[in-house]
Amino acid sequence: MILSEGDHVRLSVMHKTTITYSSPVIDVHNELRMSPVDTGLQRVLSHSIAVTPNAPITAHRDHFGNHVAHFNLLEPHDSMEIITRSIVETTNAVSCGPESEPSPFPYQERWLEFLRWSPGVPALPEYESLAIPRRISMDMDDIEFGHGLYEMARYFFKTFRYDPDVTHVHSSPAALFEHGGGVCQDMAHAMIGVLRQAGIPSRYVSGYIFDPAKDQIGDHLRGAAATHAWVQAWHEGYGWMGVDPTNEKLVDWQYVRTAIGRDYFDVPPNRGTFRGTANQTIDVAVHINLLDK
Repeated sequence: MILSEGDHVRLSVMHKTTITYSSPVIDVHNELRMSPVDTGLQRVLSHSIAVTPNAPITAHRDHFGNHVAHFNLLEPHDSMEIITRSIVETTNAVSCGPESEPSPFPYQERWLEFLRWSPGVPALPEYESLAIPRRISMDMDDIEFGHGLYEMARYFFKTFRYDPDVTHVHSSPAALFEHGGGVCQDMAHAMIGVLRQAGIPSRYVSGYIFDPAKDQIGDHLRGAAATHAWVQAWHEGYGWMGVDPTNEKLVDWQYVRTAIGRDYFDVPPNRGTFRGTANQTIDVAVHINLLDK
Protein backbone atom coordinates (compact mmCIF):
# COMPACT_ATOMS: atom_id res chain seq x y z
CA MET A 1 0.00 0.00 0.00
CA ILE A 2 1.34 3.44 -0.96
CA LEU A 3 0.47 6.37 1.29
CA SER A 4 1.26 10.04 0.93
CA GLU A 5 2.60 12.07 3.82
CA GLY A 6 -0.25 13.05 6.12
CA ASP A 7 -2.62 10.28 5.00
CA HIS A 8 -4.67 8.56 7.70
CA VAL A 9 -5.50 4.89 8.20
CA ARG A 10 -7.48 2.95 10.79
CA LEU A 11 -5.87 0.08 12.68
CA SER A 12 -7.64 -2.38 14.96
CA VAL A 13 -5.68 -3.86 17.86
CA MET A 14 -6.56 -6.87 20.02
CA HIS A 15 -4.20 -7.57 22.92
CA LYS A 16 -4.86 -10.74 24.92
CA THR A 17 -2.96 -11.62 28.09
CA THR A 18 -3.59 -14.95 29.82
CA ILE A 19 -2.05 -15.56 33.24
CA THR A 20 -2.19 -19.08 34.68
CA TYR A 21 -1.24 -19.85 38.29
CA SER A 22 0.01 -23.21 39.55
CA SER A 23 -2.37 -22.93 42.52
CA PRO A 24 -5.14 -20.48 43.43
CA VAL A 25 -4.13 -16.95 44.40
CA ILE A 26 -6.01 -14.10 46.08
CA ASP A 27 -5.76 -10.32 46.48
CA VAL A 28 -4.59 -9.68 42.92
CA HIS A 29 -3.95 -5.99 42.19
CA ASN A 30 -3.07 -5.04 38.61
CA GLU A 31 -2.46 -1.89 36.63
CA LEU A 32 -2.46 -1.82 32.84
CA ARG A 33 -0.85 0.49 30.33
CA MET A 34 -2.49 -0.97 27.23
CA SER A 35 -4.73 1.97 26.29
CA PRO A 36 -3.78 4.06 23.24
CA VAL A 37 -3.73 7.82 23.75
CA ASP A 38 -4.66 10.74 21.50
CA THR A 39 -1.60 12.51 20.11
CA GLY A 40 -0.87 14.72 17.12
CA LEU A 41 -0.27 11.54 15.10
CA GLN A 42 -3.05 9.24 16.30
CA ARG A 43 -6.69 9.43 17.38
CA VAL A 44 -8.41 6.78 19.46
CA LEU A 45 -11.79 5.91 17.93
CA SER A 46 -12.75 3.17 20.40
CA HIS A 47 -11.19 1.24 23.26
CA SER A 48 -12.36 -1.42 25.71
CA ILE A 49 -10.87 -3.61 28.43
CA ALA A 50 -12.38 -6.90 29.62
CA VAL A 51 -11.08 -8.92 32.58
CA THR A 52 -11.99 -12.51 33.49
CA PRO A 53 -12.86 -13.20 36.30
CA ASN A 54 -14.99 -10.09 36.03
CA ALA A 55 -13.79 -7.06 37.98
CA PRO A 56 -14.61 -3.33 38.06
CA ILE A 57 -11.99 -1.29 36.20
CA THR A 58 -11.02 2.24 37.14
CA ALA A 59 -8.51 4.52 35.43
CA HIS A 60 -6.26 7.52 35.91
CA ARG A 61 -3.50 9.40 34.10
CA ASP A 62 0.05 8.92 35.33
CA HIS A 63 2.89 11.45 35.51
CA PHE A 64 3.67 11.02 31.80
CA GLY A 65 0.05 11.37 30.66
CA ASN A 66 -0.45 7.66 30.01
CA HIS A 67 -3.85 6.05 30.55
CA VAL A 68 -3.56 3.57 33.45
CA ALA A 69 -6.37 1.09 34.15
CA HIS A 70 -6.43 -0.81 37.43
CA PHE A 71 -8.50 -3.57 38.97
CA ASN A 72 -8.55 -5.95 41.96
CA LEU A 73 -9.47 -9.64 42.14
CA LEU A 74 -9.89 -10.55 45.79
CA GLU A 75 -11.42 -14.04 45.53
CA PRO A 76 -9.35 -17.21 44.85
CA HIS A 77 -8.69 -17.96 41.18
CA ASP A 78 -6.12 -19.96 39.20
CA SER A 79 -6.20 -18.04 35.92
CA MET A 80 -6.89 -14.54 34.62
CA GLU A 81 -7.52 -13.17 31.15
CA ILE A 82 -7.19 -9.55 30.04
CA ILE A 83 -8.39 -8.52 26.58
CA THR A 84 -8.11 -4.99 25.23
CA ARG A 85 -9.58 -3.93 21.90
CA SER A 86 -8.85 -0.63 20.18
CA ILE A 87 -9.48 1.12 16.89
CA VAL A 88 -6.99 3.91 16.24
CA GLU A 89 -6.61 6.34 13.37
CA THR A 90 -2.92 6.85 12.65
CA THR A 91 -1.07 9.32 10.43
CA ASN A 92 1.62 8.68 7.84
CA ALA A 93 4.13 11.13 9.34
CA VAL A 94 7.19 10.92 11.52
CA SER A 95 6.39 13.94 13.69
CA CYS A 96 3.60 16.41 14.33
CA GLY A 97 5.96 19.10 15.59
CA PRO A 98 6.25 20.19 19.23
CA GLU A 99 3.28 18.84 21.19
CA SER A 100 3.39 21.37 24.01
CA GLU A 101 2.73 25.10 24.21
CA PRO A 102 5.75 27.33 23.52
CA SER A 103 7.90 27.54 26.62
CA PRO A 104 10.39 30.20 27.71
CA PHE A 105 12.53 27.50 29.32
CA PRO A 106 15.31 25.76 27.37
CA TYR A 107 14.77 22.13 26.40
CA GLN A 108 17.42 21.04 28.92
CA GLU A 109 15.01 22.12 31.67
CA ARG A 110 11.73 21.16 29.99
CA TRP A 111 12.85 17.60 29.29
CA LEU A 112 15.32 17.07 32.13
CA GLU A 113 13.98 13.65 33.14
CA PHE A 114 14.54 12.39 29.57
CA LEU A 115 18.16 13.54 29.66
CA ARG A 116 19.17 11.83 32.89
CA TRP A 117 20.11 8.18 33.39
CA SER A 118 17.27 5.99 34.63
CA PRO A 119 16.87 2.44 36.00
CA GLY A 120 16.51 0.88 32.56
CA VAL A 121 19.10 3.15 30.92
CA PRO A 122 22.14 3.38 33.22
CA ALA A 123 25.39 5.09 32.25
CA LEU A 124 27.55 2.65 30.26
CA PRO A 125 30.88 3.12 28.46
CA GLU A 126 29.58 1.11 25.49
CA TYR A 127 27.45 4.02 24.29
CA GLU A 128 30.55 5.97 23.33
CA SER A 129 32.41 2.98 21.87
CA LEU A 130 29.75 2.09 19.26
CA ALA A 131 30.88 2.72 15.70
CA ILE A 132 27.78 4.68 14.71
CA PRO A 133 28.37 6.29 11.28
CA ARG A 134 27.07 9.72 12.25
CA ARG A 135 26.70 11.02 15.78
CA ILE A 136 23.76 13.39 15.94
CA SER A 137 23.52 16.56 17.99
CA MET A 138 21.00 19.26 18.82
CA ASP A 139 22.97 21.63 16.57
CA MET A 140 21.72 19.80 13.46
CA ASP A 141 18.80 21.16 11.50
CA ASP A 142 15.63 19.09 11.42
CA ILE A 143 16.39 17.30 8.13
CA GLU A 144 19.93 16.33 9.13
CA PHE A 145 18.67 15.29 12.57
CA GLY A 146 16.09 12.97 10.98
CA HIS A 147 18.70 11.41 8.70
CA GLY A 148 21.00 10.91 11.69
CA LEU A 149 18.27 9.15 13.67
CA TYR A 150 17.57 6.82 10.77
CA GLU A 151 21.27 5.98 10.35
CA MET A 152 21.53 5.23 14.06
CA ALA A 153 18.51 2.91 13.87
CA ARG A 154 20.05 1.22 10.85
CA TYR A 155 23.31 0.71 12.76
CA PHE A 156 21.51 -1.06 15.61
CA PHE A 157 19.51 -3.15 13.14
CA LYS A 158 22.64 -4.27 11.27
CA THR A 159 24.85 -4.72 14.34
CA PHE A 160 22.62 -6.55 16.81
CA ARG A 161 20.52 -9.62 16.05
CA TYR A 162 16.95 -10.00 17.23
CA ASP A 163 17.22 -12.75 19.84
CA PRO A 164 14.58 -13.29 22.57
CA ASP A 165 16.66 -15.99 24.28
CA VAL A 166 19.61 -13.95 25.59
CA THR A 167 17.91 -11.20 27.61
CA HIS A 168 14.92 -10.84 29.93
CA VAL A 169 12.58 -8.06 30.99
CA HIS A 170 14.96 -6.81 33.70
CA SER A 171 18.11 -6.86 31.53
CA SER A 172 20.38 -3.84 31.32
CA PRO A 173 21.45 -2.55 27.89
CA ALA A 174 24.81 -4.05 28.84
CA ALA A 175 23.35 -7.48 28.03
CA LEU A 176 22.70 -6.38 24.43
CA PHE A 177 26.33 -5.37 24.02
CA GLU A 178 27.59 -8.52 25.75
CA HIS A 179 25.52 -11.01 23.74
CA GLY A 180 25.27 -9.11 20.45
CA GLY A 181 21.50 -9.47 20.46
CA GLY A 182 18.27 -8.89 22.29
CA VAL A 183 14.71 -7.75 21.75
CA CYS A 184 13.02 -4.41 21.05
CA GLN A 185 13.23 -3.36 24.71
CA ASP A 186 17.01 -3.84 24.75
CA MET A 187 17.60 -1.99 21.47
CA ALA A 188 15.38 0.90 22.55
CA HIS A 189 17.17 1.20 25.90
CA ALA A 190 20.60 1.13 24.24
CA MET A 191 19.67 3.74 21.64
CA ILE A 192 18.22 5.98 24.35
CA GLY A 193 21.55 5.67 26.16
CA VAL A 194 23.46 6.86 23.09
CA LEU A 195 21.08 9.79 22.63
CA ARG A 196 21.11 10.88 26.27
CA GLN A 197 24.88 10.76 26.33
CA ALA A 198 24.80 13.15 23.35
CA GLY A 199 22.56 15.53 25.30
CA ILE A 200 19.42 14.72 23.30
CA PRO A 201 16.17 14.22 25.27
CA SER A 202 14.89 10.75 24.50
CA ARG A 203 12.10 8.59 25.84
CA TYR A 204 10.89 5.01 25.70
CA VAL A 205 7.65 4.30 23.83
CA SER A 206 5.47 1.22 24.28
CA GLY A 207 2.75 0.19 21.85
CA TYR A 208 2.07 -1.90 18.78
CA ILE A 209 3.31 -2.18 15.20
CA PHE A 210 1.31 -3.34 12.20
CA ASP A 211 3.10 -5.81 9.93
CA PRO A 212 1.79 -5.52 6.34
CA ALA A 213 3.43 -8.87 5.51
CA LYS A 214 1.91 -10.78 8.44
CA ASP A 215 0.04 -13.24 6.19
CA GLN A 216 2.82 -13.58 3.64
CA ILE A 217 6.04 -15.54 3.29
CA GLY A 218 9.18 -13.46 3.62
CA ASP A 219 10.62 -10.82 5.91
CA HIS A 220 8.39 -9.59 8.70
CA LEU A 221 8.60 -6.67 11.08
CA ARG A 222 10.09 -7.76 14.37
CA GLY A 223 7.97 -7.31 17.48
CA ALA A 224 4.59 -7.32 15.72
CA ALA A 225 3.23 -10.37 17.57
CA ALA A 226 3.40 -8.71 21.00
CA THR A 227 3.78 -5.26 22.49
CA HIS A 228 6.55 -3.34 20.77
CA ALA A 229 9.03 -0.70 21.93
CA TRP A 230 10.72 2.16 20.15
CA VAL A 231 12.35 5.54 20.85
CA GLN A 232 11.32 9.17 20.61
CA ALA A 233 14.02 11.84 20.37
CA TRP A 234 13.40 15.55 20.82
CA HIS A 235 14.37 18.23 18.28
CA GLU A 236 13.32 21.86 18.62
CA GLY A 237 12.03 21.91 15.04
CA TYR A 238 10.57 18.40 14.81
CA GLY A 239 9.27 17.97 18.34
CA TRP A 240 9.24 14.31 19.40
CA MET A 241 10.35 12.13 16.52
CA GLY A 242 9.88 8.35 16.66
CA VAL A 243 12.51 5.86 15.53
CA ASP A 244 12.52 2.06 15.72
CA PRO A 245 16.01 0.51 15.92
CA THR A 246 14.56 -3.03 15.98
CA ASN A 247 13.14 -2.58 12.48
CA GLU A 248 15.40 0.11 10.96
CA LYS A 249 12.46 2.51 10.60
CA LEU A 250 11.32 5.99 11.38
CA VAL A 251 7.95 5.69 13.08
CA ASP A 252 4.97 6.17 10.74
CA TRP A 253 1.33 5.08 10.33
CA GLN A 254 2.13 1.48 11.28
CA TYR A 255 2.69 2.34 14.95
CA VAL A 256 0.12 2.69 17.75
CA ARG A 257 1.42 4.32 20.90
CA THR A 258 0.11 3.31 24.33
CA ALA A 259 2.64 4.74 26.80
CA ILE A 260 5.81 6.80 27.18
CA GLY A 261 8.37 6.97 29.97
CA ARG A 262 12.05 7.21 30.79
CA ASP A 263 12.41 3.47 30.13
CA TYR A 264 10.46 0.20 30.22
CA PHE A 265 10.08 0.25 33.99
CA ASP A 266 7.84 3.32 33.74
CA VAL A 267 5.50 1.70 31.21
CA PRO A 268 5.08 -2.11 31.58
CA PRO A 269 1.81 -3.15 29.88
CA ASN A 270 0.80 -5.16 32.95
CA ARG A 271 2.13 -4.77 36.47
CA GLY A 272 0.62 -6.38 39.53
CA THR A 273 0.87 -8.30 42.76
CA PHE A 274 -0.92 -11.29 44.24
CA ARG A 275 -1.02 -13.20 47.52
CA GLY A 276 -0.09 -16.85 47.38
CA THR A 277 2.83 -19.21 46.69
CA ALA A 278 1.97 -20.03 43.08
CA ASN A 279 4.17 -19.80 40.04
CA GLN A 280 2.62 -17.95 37.11
CA THR A 281 2.76 -18.46 33.36
CA ILE A 282 2.00 -15.51 31.08
CA ASP A 283 0.93 -15.85 27.45
CA VAL A 284 0.53 -12.76 25.27
CA ALA A 285 -0.99 -12.46 21.82
CA VAL A 286 -1.41 -9.27 19.80
CA HIS A 287 -3.39 -9.01 16.57
CA ILE A 288 -3.35 -5.75 14.63
CA ASN A 289 -5.18 -5.28 11.34
CA LEU A 290 -5.63 -2.58 8.75
CA LEU A 291 -9.28 -1.60 8.46
CA ASP A 292 -9.07 0.83 5.54
CA LYS A 293 -7.00 3.58 4.02
